[in-house]
Amino acid sequence: MTTTHRTISRDTRSAIPAHDAHGAHFIGIAVFDGFSMLPVAEVVDVFDKANQVLAAGPGGLPCYRTAFVSAHGGRVSSSAGIDVLTQAVGQFSSIRALFVASGERLANFETDGRFREWFRETTRHTDDVFAIGNGDALLSAIGKPGRRFDIQRQTGVSGGLSVAGSFSSANARSAVRQALELVRQDFGVAVLRGVLELIPDTGLPEFAAIAGQHAMSIKDKIHESAQWIARNCHKAISVTVAAQTAGMSERSYLRHFRAEMGIKPSEHLRRSRVKLAAAMLESSDLPVDKIARRCGLTSGECLARLFRQVWGIAPTEYRGRVRSISTNA
Repeated sequence: MTTTHRTISRDTRSAIPAHDAHGAHFIGIAVFDGFSMLPVAEVVDVFDKANQVLAAGPGGLPCYRTAFVSAHGGRVSSSAGIDVLTQAVGQFSSIRALFVASGERLANFETDGRFREWFRETTRHTDDVFAIGNGDALLSAIGKPGRRFDIQRQTGVSGGLSVAGSFSSANARSAVRQALELVRQDFGVAVLRGVLELIPDTGLPEFAAIAGQHAMSIKDKIHESAQWIARNCHKAISVTVAAQTAGMSERSYLRHFRAEMGIKPSEHLRRSRVKLAAAMLESSDLPVDKIARRCGLTSGECLARLFRQVWGIAPTEYRGRVRSISTNA
């Protein structure tokens, strides 16, 4: 009797950066022989649905690209006999997030030094590493804990929910939850709601509550978007993406943002970066150039210019004053 294998591939490229010229976020899905296809497909579907929502918005560009990856590339068979075409992990430069879907058995991964080195290099540029199914056991075996999300804290959903992401295989919806939370982090609650409308039955009550919040006022949308800008100020942010977080056209967004916040989105972004830089100057001994890059700026000179505009002093002078006050307190 001959077993028929279906083969599935994702649209990928030879060398994958975390973001392409259009700001696309690359999501890696590491698969191993015997992985479970259904939960992997559900995770991929979240990002596909996000692309549908983003493509229909003012920017009109899909902003996620998913890629199946494996240690050596080529075909990897799922437990259902469906093959996926994968890329070797060496083709990745960096990624937005990595989902790991292991088979039922871990084989010798936990003692394979080459595998450990490969995996750690792959995840060196991102803290967002998530398990799908038995992937949590693999992450544990190689000493790489997955990221945990506290949805209640980050979205403000109330009602006694306690929904921190779990990597227990008993929580079959965990990977979907984390995929949805990535969408919220990257593009805001308005885009997340659009995704939830396309996936009406997630089995996740906390997201059902978010999906039900349709009647947001313009004021609420703008303040929600302003919070998103502040959380993501260390990244490159375009007006197009910022407007998508509020579900508005760019023109409408700019008008309402200025009316509600009293400043342009670009000024809010600038102030958010200076505020982040001030916190880092207070809490670390990092040089100004490095702090600037961690705040989404190109150089220490750029940070110094913004700092003088907002605070009226240079970053180094600010650090000296704050520490002098702390010493004398």
